[in-house]
Formats: sequence, structure tokens, C-alpha cells
Amino acid sequence: MIGIVHPGDMGAAVAALLPDVAWASAGRSEDTRRRAAALTDLGEIARLKEECEVVLSVCPPHAAVDTAREFQDYQGLYADLNAVSPDTTERIAGLVPRFADGGIVGPPPRKPGTTRLYLAGEEAPAVAKLFAGTALEAQVIGPRAGDASALKMVYAAWTKGTTAMLLAVRAAARSLGVEGELVREWERSQPELPARSEQSARLGVERGWRWSYELDEIGRTFAAAGLPDGFGHAAAEVYGRLPKDAEPDLETVLELLARRSTSA
Repeated sequence: MIGIVHPGDMGAAVAALLPDVAWASAGRSEDTRRRAAALTDLGEIARLKEECEVVLSVCPPHAAVDTAREFQDYQGLYADLNAVSPDTTERIAGLVPRFADGGIVGPPPRKPGTTRLYLAGEEAPAVAKLFAGTALEAQVIGPRAGDASALKMVYAAWTKGTTAMLLAVRAAARSLGVEGELVREWERSQPELPARSEQSARLGVERGWRWSYELDEIGRTFAAAGLPDGFGHAAAEVYGRLPKDAEPDLETVLELLARRSTSA
């Protein structure tokens, strides 16, 4: 049996690709219970550790270390598939006896060709084998744990960092009174940006609460590589200014960002 903690949108989609998957419902929300309805509920983490040969951790980045701490005495294979820095991966690897490092690129895997699971570490091939023939393309990139997390971090630095920068640029233009002129120039020289900023606003509200933690991890990754960490931390702050219950439209997002910048 394979265990999973804790099935959000990504984790539930990953679990749906595998046979005989279990989870532990104790202390979890009703939303999580709904997403995990098709999985075997073992109730407590203790039973998950007793009955599962492999446990996959798919949770928000800020919870990755605390989740691993619950498995310090677990004798099976613990695979951390979260968006965390190589340094955080090293901390997690030090908590569990058997470890595989993973990073997911793409949306929840519901059809082939959309999503990759990069894996690293001596135990990585065993995790890759689980997903053979499924919609999640698993690739082992090497025996050094941390490499899969590093790849995830540098990939997400671009996709999620530039989304935050685009929102910050347009909010700054609004605060400075030149938003209309900026958009007209974009329409001439960067015609994809007006529509992309609309999409960025929607993503910022819907996913920014989770992305902010991931971008802090990206900042740590850059710092460990000897590069400025401000890119990640600034993008994290942009997302942190957007409450989850805000309207996911550009006008609302820019008002939230511009109001904060003028009052700071």
C-alpha cells in the first residue's frame, strides 16, 4: 500500500494515478476529506506508517519539514515531492531513515504530457517505478538528493516570479499615474502582456497564498547559490498582499497592491 500526506489538489491528483493508496484523516479539513474520498482512510498517521511501504508527501512548502517530523521512525520509503529549497530538502532527508527527493512541474496530472515528476537520490528509481505508464511522467535525474528540488526551484523562479513581477510593475504604474500609457506601450511592443496581467491577477489570488511560501524557498535557493535572494522574497511579498477571499480580477488585485504601496 502507498500512503500520501496530505492530499490537496496536487496530492489528490497524484494519488488518483496509483492503486491502493491510503491517507490519514485525523485533524484534516472537510475539503481535504472530500478530495481524498476515493482513498483508503487509515485514520491516524501511526497506521499509515505501519501499513504503507512508501509514503508520498505532497503539501504546502511551509508544512514540509513538520510533516517529515511525523515520520522520523518510519521504516518505509519517504518521498518528499514538495516545492522546497535544496537546503530544506537536506533537513527533511535528515529526519527520515529512507528518503527520495522529488519536484513536480506542471498542473495536477490528469492527462498525459502535462506534468513531470523529477526525482533524485539513491531511492528515486523506486518512486519512479510507481508511476510507470501513468499520466505523471517520472524522471530520475541523478543519485544526489536535492537535485530534483533544485530543478523545481529554478523552474518556478521564472514561472511564478515573473507573474508576481508583472503584477508589481502594473501596480507601480498605477500608483505613479502612468498605467494607461504603459498598457498602450505594451500593446505596441509587448502585446501579450495586457492579457497576461489579467491571468496573473487570477492566479495571484487563487494560488498566491501557497506560492508565497514557495518563493521564499526560491529566495533561499538563490542565496545558497551565491545569488541575490531578493527576487524570491519580493515576489513572495507581492502574493502575501493578496488575501485568498479577494475577487480574482485585475482591478481588485491592482487596487490591493497600489493601496498598500501608497500607504507604506
